[in-house]
Amino acid sequence: MPYNLISLALLVMFAISIACAAQEVDLAKQPSPQRVRFATFNTALHRAKAGLLVDEVKNGRSQAIAGIAEVIQRVRPDVILLTEVDYDEAGAAVEGLRKNYLMTAQNGQAAIDYPHVFFAAVNTGEDSKLDLNRDGKSHSPDDAFGFGLFPGQYGMALLSRFPISPSSRTFQKFLWRDMPGALWPTFPETKEEYYSAEIKQVFRLSSKSHWDVPIQISDRIVHVIAAHPTPPIFDQKEDRNGRRNHDEIRLIADYLSGADYIYDDKKIKGGLTPQSSFVVAGDLNSDPADGESWMAAVRQLIDHPLVDGTVVPTSAGAKQASEKSGQINVKHTSDSAADTGDFNDKTVGNLRLDYVLPSKDLNVVGSGVFWPTEEDPNAPLAKASDHHLVWIDVEF
Repeated sequence: MPYNLISLALLVMFAISIACAAQEVDLAKQPSPQRVRFATFNTALHRAKAGLLVDEVKNGRSQAIAGIAEVIQRVRPDVILLTEVDYDEAGAAVEGLRKNYLMTAQNGQAAIDYPHVFFAAVNTGEDSKLDLNRDGKSHSPDDAFGFGLFPGQYGMALLSRFPISPSSRTFQKFLWRDMPGALWPTFPETKEEYYSAEIKQVFRLSSKSHWDVPIQISDRIVHVIAAHPTPPIFDQKEDRNGRRNHDEIRLIADYLSGADYIYDDKKIKGGLTPQSSFVVAGDLNSDPADGESWMAAVRQLIDHPLVDGTVVPTSAGAKQASEKSGQINVKHTSDSAADTGDFNDKTVGNLRLDYVLPSKDLNVVGSGVFWPTEEDPNAPLAKASDHHLVWIDVEF
């Protein structure tokens, strides 16, 4: 081979090695502790049978999952709660999502790695062995502690570029009866309680789980308070799901206040310690003014004395979608720019359901919802899920 061609080949090989090294460094480097992006995203990564999601993430060829990964790569959160991710005990679903999608460039976006993961069991599909929906049968998805076709369906996963403290707490098995003044459902005509005394003895409050996951950011700890309460629909006049949604959100509010009636799955009592920094994250299934949640349940958090409820992430795409869809959206009173979910415009419409709510001591310098307008080249990504990624930037 002529000398000049050999030189050219060596230069190309050198350039490739530098590019590969740069990508490895980019994936491995520590994120900046000065500005940290917290996010939540209902990914709709739930499947009809146990194990299907694990199989799907193995090969890296799912266009649906690639779309979810591209959204995350474009927004690039440092800490993100994913909801509706089927749980498996080995953590294979999240590992496949990380390695085969997030750590692989999607549509020209830079790969991103989350070396720290919190993935724990949830109540969905966990058979109560009781007739919770009063249809005369048991062992149906409605008779699980949280609606689900199998244990772990619609689970949650927290991904972080910062270390996760080993002192994380879960509240999967907290009993509804142990909440003072619980909103137990009753039949409005007869005032008869919907659930029997036997059911009330074992009924878990959380439809999935509630988590307190402390994140170590430089010399600070920020607690991510994660939850995905049940939708306040799919019930009758007794409003059992609406009342449960309210009390699942109330559990978060009481936890922030340090309520001593709360206990975790290790039977350790008490709520968050005073002066703790926190971010509440999740699909809370409650709009501040619209929809069917009990007494705008999420206002328990937005108006909480420790929460900065003035931080309202918005997008131009949400406002455009609401105006174009019309129908029931015309009757909504919440700011449509703050909507995060896109549903049936005849019956539900677009709502603000997904939240990243900071404690008042955190310095929030930015926020948003990933909901591109129709004119945006990224508009197809709005269909990645029926929910949209929500984020805030905190400067330390």
